Amino acid sequence: MSTIDLLLHLDHLDLTVAAPRAALALARRLEARLDALYVADLPATAFSLPEAVPVQLEETQRRVAEAQTQAPAWQQALAAHGLAGTWRVTQGDTAQTVSQAASGYDFLIMERSQARSDAPVGFGSVSRCVFASGRPVLVVPDIAPVASIGAKILVAWNGSRESALALAAAIPVLRKADEVLVLDGSEMNAEMLPVLPPPGLSDWLQRHSIQARIETFGTGPSHAAGPAVQAAAHQFGADLIVMGAWSRSRLAQMVLGGTTRHLFMHGDVPMLVAH
Repeated sequence: MSTIDLLLHLDHLDLTVAAPRAALALARRLEARLDALYVADLPATAFSLPEAVPVQLEETQRRVAEAQTQAPAWQQALAAHGLAGTWRVTQGDTAQTVSQAASGYDFLIMERSQARSDAPVGFGSVSRCVFASGRPVLVVPDIAPVASIGAKILVAWNGSRESALALAAAIPVLRKADEVLVLDGSEMNAEMLPVLPPPGLSDWLQRHSIQARIETFGTGPSHAAGPAVQAAAHQFGADLIVMGAWSRSRLAQMVLGGTTRHLFMHGDVPMLVAH
């Protein structure tokens, strides 16, 4: 029996869109438990105007009550995939609530909307949870087709701490993949201390029973890495990208650009990320 626990965050009640479908597909592949958490967002700023507080609370309570009625639909979705799990509903600041809830799970799954301009900069709910939860996060673009997930995996490896965290977290998924392609861009970070023990990446993958093809990845200027990873994922037909998130600071990514920022803005393939 699998001991992997997944948590799907929902900020809406549509179970037919990309993130729920990706969560169900991944849970089935891993034979994992899958819980869903709906958060009626109630940020601290809601209390900045005292006269507006009753209206905010009433609306939040209405959303909570509506969400609680969806528990049977979630159980039906789980049963259709032969899965177990629960439907959880709460209210509060989304990033704080989800990050706290995720602490007991192996993976957190969140939808990223391309319409939200704050997410690429690193201060949207998904980005904040990547930083605050301490858990690997499966980021599912709302435009992702999600025909499958975890069958063909592209690993974007750059030798950073974040890259190593993502790779280690992805072991259960990588072991069950049909095909794994590792883009080794560690030469771009040659000045960093190696994060894997000798003799290196290939040996580490073999010792963890992961069959993968490794290709050297060179993009030239660092700002070109994001588009190159995205193009490689499309060419490979990847249904999942595994990568570290924000190996440079969020400020540097905002000013200079970066792989995480580009894929959060333009990506259409689910990404398993860690920071």
